[in-house]
Amino acid sequence: MNLRPHLILVVALLSGCVTQEQVDKVFASQRPVTASEKAAIVSAARDHFIDPYSIRDAEISNVVRLNDQGLEAVCVKANARNRMGGYTGRSATSVRLLNGKPVNTLDNAPACVNPKLRYQRFPELESLKSI
Repeated sequence: MNLRPHLILVVALLSGCVTQEQVDKVFASQRPVTASEKAAIVSAARDHFIDPYSIRDAEISNVVRLNDQGLEAVCVKANARNRMGGYTGRSATSVRLLNGKPVNTLDNAPACVNPKLRYQRFPELESLKSI
């Protein structure tokens, strides 16, 4: 499946090239993240973060539907160490999901700070430090 048209939609959504009605529809589609989606994100975090075992202050958003072909997004906020060993502060990463599996990410995604997006603690991501 070619994800390029779907990614263009995501970029348009994040860049403001859509109507307020379309944005409202995306945020209205929120649903809780499933245990299997959380597990897939935790697994992918090992490759995304420089020091995934240092993650703290993690939160995960509800999942929003981006289109009718199964593309969804969830945001993860977390604080982790950088290459120099210092904590960088909490940053937000949008994780695109296709059929419940992460397909790509966007760091510092503007949609992740939208007050309409609901978050919950994400202790599963913080538990990487105990592995």
